Amino acid sequence: MQWQDKSALVTGAATGIGRAVCRELAQRGAVVYVSALSLDEAQPVADEITAAGGRAIAVKLDVTDNGEYLAGIQRVVAEQGRIDLLINNAGMLYVGEYHEMDEAYLEQLIRVNHTAVAIGTLYGYRAMMQQGGGMIANVASQGGLMPVGTMAAYSGTKHAVVGLTASVAGEAEAHGVVLKTICPGNIASDMLTRAQTRGTNAQGVLDVLPRIMATDDAAKVIVDGLSSRRRKVIFPFYARVLGFIQRLWPEFGHKGAAHSIAQFRARRDDELSQH
Repeated sequence: MQWQDKSALVTGAATGIGRAVCRELAQRGAVVYVSALSLDEAQPVADEITAAGGRAIAVKLDVTDNGEYLAGIQRVVAEQGRIDLLINNAGMLYVGEYHEMDEAYLEQLIRVNHTAVAIGTLYGYRAMMQQGGGMIANVASQGGLMPVGTMAAYSGTKHAVVGLTASVAGEAEAHGVVLKTICPGNIASDMLTRAQTRGTNAQGVLDVLPRIMATDDAAKVIVDGLSSRRRKVIFPFYARVLGFIQRLWPEFGHKGAAHSIAQFRARRDDELSQH
């Protein structure tokens, strides 16, 4: 799919992968609606794109507000005649043991990472059915393909996104609507720095994660993947390898998650013993 003059709405677009994807789409000729929790967050990204010669509109869009989400999609259709691409990108991360999570944060994480994706997919799907086609891309994670120790809530929501997207895809294709899942590995994203952590060693988990790919490079892979025939865009290469191993040997992921938790506890206990 070529993106010249196509309309796109991207959630969670103020920073990280969302911001980079907006810039990449605009460079390829799309009209991009940059959405974020506030206009103060979205406007600088839209201004940056416009200054570079692209077309972008800043939108206030809280993905946990159903009315605001629907209004965002309706605005794109009203102003552009149709919505060609919806990217559900907004997300939250928690690092630590699951039993230590704050209940309110857990509920918010599920609301942002999965419920909002499901609702956004519903609204986008309906709009695209009426216009005779379109594409919805839901950003999951490598953590949606296998268990992730110390990130259970995050991984669980991303598994749900993978399952939802694949299931709706079979239904939607009869209406000309294409659904794709984006599964990045470790990206140098702002989400890592904004993650909630719990436990003396939780920040250490984030600190040692390798930032395999810059967000601009990830955006190129994502937009290229949207134009391909692949239903799942999994990258970098190691993420595809790990996902393949997980499918062949499900115990692999369990052992990896258990090992990560054991290491987390050992480092935490070591830190506590030194104080």
